[in-house]
Amino acid sequence: MTHNILCVTDLDGTFVKNSIQIHPEDLQAYEKLSAYSDFAIATGRSVKEITYIAERNHLNVVCAIGYNGAVVTEKDQVVFSKTLPPTDVDNLLKYLKEESITFDALDNQERVGNFNHEDKRRLWNMPILCMDNLYENVRQRCLYKFNLRPEADKAETYVPELKARFPNLEFYQSGSTRIEVTAKGVSKGSGLELLKRHYQPVVAFGDSGNDISMFEVADISYCMSHAPEVVKEVATYVVDNFADAVTHLENLLDL
Repeated sequence: MTHNILCVTDLDGTFVKNSIQIHPEDLQAYEKLSAYSDFAIATGRSVKEITYIAERNHLNVVCAIGYNGAVVTEKDQVVFSKTLPPTDVDNLLKYLKEESITFDALDNQERVGNFNHEDKRRLWNMPILCMDNLYENVRQRCLYKFNLRPEADKAETYVPELKARFPNLEFYQSGSTRIEVTAKGVSKGSGLELLKRHYQPVVAFGDSGNDISMFEVADISYCMSHAPEVVKEVATYVVDNFADAVTHLENLLDL
């Protein structure tokens, strides 16, 4: 059977489980997968960080969905790009200051904010720059994404309030202490819609709330077993790790 397959994976928690390095078994699974499929990455991280992890691990990334879909590239060409509206950035910054919520914001090259990350190895050559006049500095940038860092276990209560207050923005909860913010209509799913016309089937791998839209667009989806139930419910299959998903896919497609 002939296939024109695209396999697109989330990074943190899925393909890079500890947010530092790819497990050897998962890297071996990638090597097998790349023999019969184009490989893509969809992440809340920047395209710069996608390039970083790809070069360190000799990955052939044909397509990239960065900032949860705010930037999409195909064969190193940008096919979609959408920054956050300046007015919404200004209003969001006022809200974050009033609520004393720490954050980091990403433009095309840098990460700026007042969040002191507990493990700098997870920042992938994009340290968080904390500078004088932080809020004004952030306002002047063309931003693709915010990471909000509320106190532990408060993210869930903030998300509905943020959605109501900022209808022109998208909010995705990632774990108990992080909320990801992009422009309205931007998601991993919207990014994948731009790429899937060339492929059949499209296979997605993920583990977080920002992967739900990608699962809904994909023909086959694999969710990691440690994911929240609401994410697992949307996936076609639930597996323990990326390597197990690739083995299952090979059997499913009779490769």
